[in-house]
Amino acid sequence: MPELYTYIALDIEKQIAAGAYPRGRRLPSIREVADRYGCSKATAIKAYDTLKNRHVIYSVPQSGYYVVEHMLTSEDMDHTVIDFSTGNPLIGAVHIPDLKHCLDRAVDISRNYSLRRDLRGTSPLRELLPGYLSDSQVFTDPGHIFVMQGIQQTLSLLTAMPFPNRKDTVLIEQPTYRYFMEFLKQSAAPVAGINRRENGIDLNRLEHIFKTEKIKFFYTVPRHHNPTGGIYPAEQRKKIAELAAKYDVYIVEDDYFGDVAPEARYDPIYAYGDHHHHIFLRSFSKIIPWFRIGITVLPTPLLKGFETWMWHSYYRSYFSASLVSQATLDVYIRSKLLHKHVRAIEKELAGRLRAVEEHRRALEECAVHFVPHSGCFYLYLTLPARVPETRLINALRGQGVLVTPGYYYYSNRTFYEPGIRISLARTAPDDIHRGLELIRREVRRFLG
Repeated sequence: MPELYTYIALDIEKQIAAGAYPRGRRLPSIREVADRYGCSKATAIKAYDTLKNRHVIYSVPQSGYYVVEHMLTSEDMDHTVIDFSTGNPLIGAVHIPDLKHCLDRAVDISRNYSLRRDLRGTSPLRELLPGYLSDSQVFTDPGHIFVMQGIQQTLSLLTAMPFPNRKDTVLIEQPTYRYFMEFLKQSAAPVAGINRRENGIDLNRLEHIFKTEKIKFFYTVPRHHNPTGGIYPAEQRKKIAELAAKYDVYIVEDDYFGDVAPEARYDPIYAYGDHHHHIFLRSFSKIIPWFRIGITVLPTPLLKGFETWMWHSYYRSYFSASLVSQATLDVYIRSKLLHKHVRAIEKELAGRLRAVEEHRRALEECAVHFVPHSGCFYLYLTLPARVPETRLINALRGQGVLVTPGYYYYSNRTFYEPGIRISLARTAPDDIHRGLELIRREVRRFLG
């Protein structure tokens, strides 16, 4: 049996939903609520406080309580659609209490902050981050850390600003992160590509490119690769670091999903490098999707130039993360809730990957090949030559299965390997079973 104040709050909310109290209109007074429900004024106040905390009503001092205008409602998910097309995970009700706790604490600890132009990020968070990063074998100090809205903002600045090596070409993997690739096209930056396969890249080819072309930096996603999900072996990560120092090429290492790390031991390229040629990026948008925030670790030669370009960009685009986002991340890390949240994601993802594995043999019998990698949302399904990619995607969409064309992730068709990318970020195991079975059926239909 719910407490009386809970019953009163629910009853008033039902009346609001039914239109008994129009938006923006004053609600009955505390005395009127107490008389109507036969309760004390304290119980009536508690009922209204409950509705305030649910953002259904608000109070005006010396005036009363009012219904929120344009009240937000939860987004209803379309469970008839199997969405393999997006890497943005669902928030999920299980983590909402943690989020509310962190937001409440964030408001408390940041109430004395001003909206100042602290481009590197708030001091408390930057002082905290070296300890957090050391768990990923990234050792640095607060003076080398910038807190940004996200990884894309950092990439755009690095592309635009001059580097000490006086080179101008950006080397990218093929395939690679779609939105950075599209940015490079729009900015008309000189770009070179290198094939990335299941076992990584050809290091001899990489050395040839470093030696013969004016490579400013090599943008790479060593693990949790988007779109393939792949991971560079340790010997490749070491060699990339060696080649960077040898040929004066900077490495921009995007470890966007690095908190999810099922490998027993993983050292990033940054850990093998000379700390002169290495930029390390970490994002939180996949594991805490309520706000946009990322961190950038820069070597000493780039600090002054990067901050200068941030100031230049300030007048047309604000790249720094909001104070609320920074304070919330601060609380997530200090309270160990980030670790708790990551472990929950790893558990959910492991169940989804088990569902994928059950369909692997059946898909390979149709000449659809893929390699599932532990700890990653993404899979790249290569297709047999006789299966038209666009027609397959349209056929799947007609059956409520959304996938992404493989060509989105290639800047040059000479590298292109026909296929589709699927993401497990929004799919439960039951959806994965149905979706992969529909993909198998459609492929077989095209094969005749």
